Amino acid sequence: MSTTAHQQNKWLNQSLLWTVLLFILTGFHHYYGGLVYRTPWRQHIVPAGGAAIVLIVLALYLYRHYHKRIFLMMYLAIVALLFGLGITVFEGAYNHLLKNIFYFGGLNMHTWRALYPAPTYQQPDNVLIETTGIAQFFVGGVMLYYLWRVYKQATPTASARA
Repeated sequence: MSTTAHQQNKWLNQSLLWTVLLFILTGFHHYYGGLVYRTPWRQHIVPAGGAAIVLIVLALYLYRHYHKRIFLMMYLAIVALLFGLGITVFEGAYNHLLKNIFYFGGLNMHTWRALYPAPTYQQPDNVLIETTGIAQFFVGGVMLYYLWRVYKQATPTASARA
């Protein structure tokens, strides 16, 4: 295995590991939140995220077995959109990190409620739910770092292609 292939394999393994860790954290967070707030619709992330994990593992398997770039691009797209944008940015950053900063930072309650309307959003009243929600942003940040490394390794710069 060449050094480049070995390095890409390392980044792929790390990105998959951190994606799975993010899914476990998010699955727990939403399942527990659904129980605490009696909102079973929050628990949809467990089967939906599980299906996404199956898809990315399949894409990685196909990429490693057939060495076709399309499978790597499928992996990158699914992880970036669902886990990067959907969970890290929207769920971790907006739904929890910013929500808590605005709430505890003293943002006017009317403005806060305009940004975070009930019943979808709860006022921060459960430490475990809020810390696991905020943690999604940081775990997702590590995942995105490794995903970016995979992407950069898979897409050489124009000067390297010349």
